[in-house]
Amino acid sequence: MVTISNGILTAEIDETGAQLSRLADRDTEYLWNADPKIWARHAPVLFPFVARLPGQQYRYNGKMYGPVKNHGLAPYADFTVESHDTVSCTLLMDVTPEMHDLYPFDYEFRVRYVLYGNTLNISYLVKNTGNGTMYYGIGSHPGFNVPIAQNLKFEDYSIEFPEAGDIMSRQFSPDRCATDTDVPYPLEDNRIPLDHRLFDNDAICMRNTGHLAVIRTDKDSRRIEVRYPDTPWCAIWHKPQTDAPYVCIEPWFTLPGKQGINDIAERDDFQRLAPSQSAEHRLSITIVS
Repeated sequence: MVTISNGILTAEIDETGAQLSRLADRDTEYLWNADPKIWARHAPVLFPFVARLPGQQYRYNGKMYGPVKNHGLAPYADFTVESHDTVSCTLLMDVTPEMHDLYPFDYEFRVRYVLYGNTLNISYLVKNTGNGTMYYGIGSHPGFNVPIAQNLKFEDYSIEFPEAGDIMSRQFSPDRCATDTDVPYPLEDNRIPLDHRLFDNDAICMRNTGHLAVIRTDKDSRRIEVRYPDTPWCAIWHKPQTDAPYVCIEPWFTLPGKQGINDIAERDDFQRLAPSQSAEHRLSITIVS
């Protein structure tokens, strides 16, 4: 476990999955505790796929690959700590031959965490070290304790999208693969009031949310702000049909697998990198208390 701290916030990062495993200030734990009876993760890094693929398989260059677990390879991979100081760390994914057999590209994938004041900045750094175009999906999945204040309840909170336009929600097939259909998802005062029943059918995946989601209540000053620049999709989720005391804010650069499109080179939402090209995908978590 890697720990960084600046006197305002403390973060812990697990070398397995490069997963943020703790985020706290002096008084409050903000990150979900990964209770195995409910959801045994804190904030998995989603790479090179987001969510699930149809039949856990995909096609590339005429060949089928799989089975691939949900969210790709990163959540299950070991990472090496490349650098670590008081307020920052960078972890590099260890790519094994078995992983290469499931995802046949040559690449480097790093996750960097930096504390600055009351904000944790997170970067996903991808470099194509191969000779052809690299296709990949990527996203974030941090879970946050709700309620934040112990004397409040889940339903006292809402998720606010201060920069939202006309939000559209992507529809999913019964096996939770993405379709091509979006429907309006109207908000009241740019907020989604939290209710456990929201997630009875799994995640709500939205576009046109702007680039900021805020978990907040009118009954307490503490709030969590998740900023996701240049990210087209934001999903919200907790384990379906439970009263789980957390909610995930999930900025996605790419969608889950689509029925009928197995070839990742045909996915218009996938990220593409030319040989020797690099990309950085960012998000930040700000704690306001």
